[in-house]
Amino acid sequence: MAHPPVFYAKVSALCFMAGGAMELFMIKTGFYDKVTEIEAARLEEARPEREAFLRQLRADIEEQAKARNVTVHLPPVSAGEGQGDD
Repeated sequence: MAHPPVFYAKVSALCFMAGGAMELFMIKTGFYDKVTEIEAARLEEARPEREAFLRQLRADIEEQAKARNVTVHLPPVSAGEGQGDD
C-alpha cells in the first residue's frame, strides 16, 4: 500500500528537524571543537612516521629514476619534512 505524497513530505520534514536539532546540540556542547583537538593530536603523533615514510619514498623514487636513467621532477621538500620536531 503506497502512502500519499504528503506523508513523505511530513516524514522528510520531521527527519530534517531531528537532524538539525542534533547538529545544534553538537555545536552548543563543543563536540566539534573537541573532535578537532583530538584529530590534531592524532595527526601530530603520526607526523614523524609519516615524514619518514615520505623521505623513504622520495629516496626510492630517485633511486629508481637514476637506475633507469630518467629525470624526475619531484616537488621541493617541505620545511618540516627533514626535521623531526617542528
